[in-house]
Amino acid sequence: MIVKNVYDNIATNAVETGQRIYIISTAAAYYDTSVEVISVRIRNGEPKYVVEGSGNFVIFADDDGIWAVDLEVKRWRGDYKKVVEALRKARVEVW
Repeated sequence: MIVKNVYDNIATNAVETGQRIYIISTAAAYYDTSVEVISVRIRNGEPKYVVEGSGNFVIFADDDGIWAVDLEVKRWRGDYKKVVEALRKARVEVW
């Protein structure tokens, strides 16, 4: 799986083209049918920043597994400025 914006000690640098791009071996995905939740785990650890919302999503995969997850937010829970601040602190590029 190729990901951006991860800490240096999480993955090794695979390609250097002006942006840091890293390779992570595998992502794990779980689907809980009782609550209709798909959970995608990119790496092990405990969350420091949690941002919640509701919306649509797309999971992109090939024969080697999941390589991307896009989430379309319909509504954020909480103050929007705090959401953006938490995303930036979590090293998410915000446009």
